[in-house]
Amino acid sequence: MPSDKNLGPAVMNRDAYIEKVLTEHLLTDSYEFLPTEKAVQMLQNNRNHLQQLYRSNKNHLKKAEQEYFERSFTDRHRTPLFYIIPKVQKQPVKFRPVVSCVGSFNAVFSTWLDYTMKKLLKTIPSYLRDSNHILQELQNLPHLPPKARIFTADATAMYTNIDTATAIEAFTFLLDHYADEIPNNFPRAFFLETLQFIMENNIFQFDDTYWLQLTGTAMGTPTACLYATIAFGILERHTILPRFSHSLLFYKRFIDDVFGIWNPSTTNDDEEWKAFQQEMNSFSQLQWVVSQREETANFLDLTITLQSGKFTTSTFQKPMNLYLYIPSISAHPESCFKGLIVGNFLRFYKQNTPANFKQLLQNFALHLHQRGHSFETIKLQFTRAASILDKKRLLKSSLLHEQPVNDDDANDDDANTTCRPARTLYIHWQYQPNGIKKETIRAIYNKTLKGRDNFNGGMTIALSRPKNLRDLLTRTKLNQPPGKRASDQLSTITQTRTIADC
Repeated sequence: MPSDKNLGPAVMNRDAYIEKVLTEHLLTDSYEFLPTEKAVQMLQNNRNHLQQLYRSNKNHLKKAEQEYFERSFTDRHRTPLFYIIPKVQKQPVKFRPVVSCVGSFNAVFSTWLDYTMKKLLKTIPSYLRDSNHILQELQNLPHLPPKARIFTADATAMYTNIDTATAIEAFTFLLDHYADEIPNNFPRAFFLETLQFIMENNIFQFDDTYWLQLTGTAMGTPTACLYATIAFGILERHTILPRFSHSLLFYKRFIDDVFGIWNPSTTNDDEEWKAFQQEMNSFSQLQWVVSQREETANFLDLTITLQSGKFTTSTFQKPMNLYLYIPSISAHPESCFKGLIVGNFLRFYKQNTPANFKQLLQNFALHLHQRGHSFETIKLQFTRAASILDKKRLLKSSLLHEQPVNDDDANDDDANTTCRPARTLYIHWQYQPNGIKKETIRAIYNKTLKGRDNFNGGMTIALSRPKNLRDLLTRTKLNQPPGKRASDQLSTITQTRTIADC
């Protein structure tokens, strides 16, 4: 099985694995066991209810959204699957519960919810997109007071501790009080009813047993991240940020990780700091572990340091990081390896001083070499990445000095241009290391069809990969023989507990 935080593969006896899942996770107050017949009926009822909900509200949706639902209804769907992955970085080892909802019927609606929630993100001032986002925000800050300090906060089991009633109340408050910041055609009724149903009806399968989640955010559902981000973000906007604005010079959150700047502004600063932490812990059962206020902190993949009112950053890499990059013998397309090099090149450049950047590249090359890549190949790809970096820097410089376009002129150009929707030819191709290359397919297209077909959008080749060792060895679904199924162990554990209670 894969381990948490990408710390490599782990091996565990199947009987012990099943027992661990049942005793430490499923047989708790967070889940309810469902007999198979009841579970199958509930899954069908859920499907019927969601379809009826869609039909009652389809006229409030855009045509593209209607097409998405209608097309998705015809697909084959599977029941979500429960599994655990070991947190090998913890002592003693603990396990993270996961539900794979990919391909399930509920995921059709949850994916739509996730798409629709993006329209609400602009109402959440604390929202942080990624580490690049915080770099941009920190660069725009003025010189900070000498007593200002940085802090971080980490939520304890965020998804588990956001109960649905509190979250729905928060979303309703957002739609009521910030309606002027939300599109007029936002499908409020359909959105809220679908959201509540998805969160309260998460049925999944573990081997041959079925379970209903009773508390918290629906595990594995596509909209979970934005749901948690926005739900708590409403408290931040309406209460936390206004109340502590005199001390909070900066406050951003990436899902369950907070980065902030605190400046003592009262004589009772310790009481104010305590009140701030209490306010953070006032949402549902959610609790936050808040760091001390210091000059340096690790946040996401950054080490951020505040010195003399200004920030410096460097790339943060965890001590247990195994750097399991794509090995040289992998059957990945070459573009994946190129993307890995370029992505890290750009990330290291943005996050570090020139001296740190050079050291990180040296370490990166050594880690790639340890994965089987020759230094000649690494040097070639590094040279290409450096060229791309130089081009991006030149482009950024030219954009800064570019004259703004006159809107009237742009409109005149649009009026004189005959536009028609772009049609693109998509080719889905399973990649094989010794098979036909993408470049060969494109060359054939350019020679035969380009300029002669009806696809004015050109051609896009979408590569998929065949099953790999991870797919074969770490399957989510168990295939236990009779007598070794999860239901057999569940029966044994239940009988043992019954005898013990007597």
